[in-house]
Amino acid sequence: MVTGIPKILIVDDIEVNLILLETLLRRENVSVYTATAGIKAIDLANKHEFALILLDVSMPVINGYQLAEKIREESMNIHTPIIFISAILYDQQSIKRGYEVGAVDYLTKPFQNDILLSKVRIFTKLYQQNKEIQQKGTALNESVIKYKQAEASLQIKYNFEKAVSLASARFSGNFDIESSIEFMLRDLIALSNASTASMLGFIPDMINMTVSGEVLHQPYPPHIIDEAREHLLKVFRLNKQRGDNLLVSLTDINGPWKPLQHEFNASDPFSLAIPVNMADEIAACLILTSCPGLGAQTGNDLRSFVVFGTIAGNALERNSTRRALELSEANYRSYIQNAPDGILVIDPRGRIKECNPAAANIFEIPARTLIDIHLLKPGLPFNMTGIAACFDEFTRKNLSSGEFYVQTQTHKKTIKADSTFLPGGDMIVFCTDVSAEREMEKHLIHNERMVGIGEMAAGIAHEINQPLNTIAFGIDNLMAAIETGKADAAYVKEKSGKLFDSIDRMRNIIDHVRTFSRSNDDYIPTLFSVNESIMNALSLVNAQYSAHGIELFTNLSPDEQVVIQGNTYKIEQVMLNLLSNARDAIEEKNANHKAPEEAGIYIS
Repeated sequence: MVTGIPKILIVDDIEVNLILLETLLRRENVSVYTATAGIKAIDLANKHEFALILLDVSMPVINGYQLAEKIREESMNIHTPIIFISAILYDQQSIKRGYEVGAVDYLTKPFQNDILLSKVRIFTKLYQQNKEIQQKGTALNESVIKYKQAEASLQIKYNFEKAVSLASARFSGNFDIESSIEFMLRDLIALSNASTASMLGFIPDMINMTVSGEVLHQPYPPHIIDEAREHLLKVFRLNKQRGDNLLVSLTDINGPWKPLQHEFNASDPFSLAIPVNMADEIAACLILTSCPGLGAQTGNDLRSFVVFGTIAGNALERNSTRRALELSEANYRSYIQNAPDGILVIDPRGRIKECNPAAANIFEIPARTLIDIHLLKPGLPFNMTGIAACFDEFTRKNLSSGEFYVQTQTHKKTIKADSTFLPGGDMIVFCTDVSAEREMEKHLIHNERMVGIGEMAAGIAHEINQPLNTIAFGIDNLMAAIETGKADAAYVKEKSGKLFDSIDRMRNIIDHVRTFSRSNDDYIPTLFSVNESIMNALSLVNAQYSAHGIELFTNLSPDEQVVIQGNTYKIEQVMLNLLSNARDAIEEKNANHKAPEEAGIYIS
């Protein structure tokens, strides 16, 4: 709606005429301005826009036609309708002249008031309608401009979101860091209409990372880049403490660079530097030079560009982590492949998932055949004794070490296995062929046993001498009885029984020594009395220890309380080793004293 009262200018050199016309027009909703001379009329026309001008033709100095021409020269009233008023009739020449200078109508004095008021109403109404149209047109133009600005802003935001989405997508999965950054810089050029886009590295790993010449349209000399790097890094670090992220420059990469909040004319092309952080360290920056496409954006919109630095920084961190993992995996693979021990990765069901060459050599089958074998299922390409029990010990009892036996086509091997669980439930087992070590241990144990038997020789001889003496005395008595005729059947039977008892005792001693001297690896565990094993061991060394002045004392629990299942001969071996160590300790102690003390070994 039009606001303001229409203005009407009346020009007449006769004051009475002005008063009459002004009085008449006061009836209308208009504002009346009057002038008695052309100079004043021109001055008013320069200051006000009039809806209508009533102009007397016959005036001194400047007539009506000349005044109309002067008024038309000013843009404010160039289209204002003019009604000429005159006391004389108009000829055709005058009418033509009037229309040439902008007249729209003529009135001859005296005129009828109603006619004048009717014309005034028409022209003021037209003026108001034109003004309303102009206002609507202006409002429409403003709306169009705002719409275009909003559309441009939405397009910019759409392009921005699209660039962010593309950048995020390019840095996902197994991406190539340099080509992905190059594509992101291309998107930034399209987004900002920048002349160049590049990434400038600050830390050692990033110094040599540059973008191809296609993107960096105007490559800079190395010394310019070095100077810019030093300047940018200094300003970034300084402004990071103040909380500023982006830097702007009204020139190119040379700077000077200042924080975004610094005063600058955004309508002029400017350059933008976006920090790229890795673990809170400024590793690089993205540089967009001469960006006319960013001039219409606000400071907050420009600050949104930090997201590209964040995306690039995260990508660089992931790339660095990925490279470290790849190197670690390569080292891991190298360690696995070159490890002297066999290595198996086994799932919870007992299936071999991975193996190294050493494991294939241990089992004497190719690695590709070893993989996918289920150790707990029948039909293995080799005989494995104890693997099920060993695997069960590992998985159920959480033990980390065990042994099993492998019978290949050419060898029977003893395999020592050490295990640990991996994240996810798999188990890694380190296999070592300890066949040679176990064989050596057997020889050492056998030698120790032989040495022990040698040390027990006196006791064994004593144990055998007793039944031998009994046999000798018994035979002498039997021969004497035969010679004297006293050896009847009952006597012979009695003496023979005693002789056979002594022979059985000797046989038992010899069998016991023979069994003790063997390895007993194939001995089947049985129930036995620990007391009996202890007494058997004591019987072998009792005489020897008595000869050394060492007395053996026992205080054993009842037999029924010490019955266990196992290998009685190994218990005897352990007991003999303990007794031997105790004897050595006693003899060493007595050697350090001038007067040896009475010695004894107590077993309970």
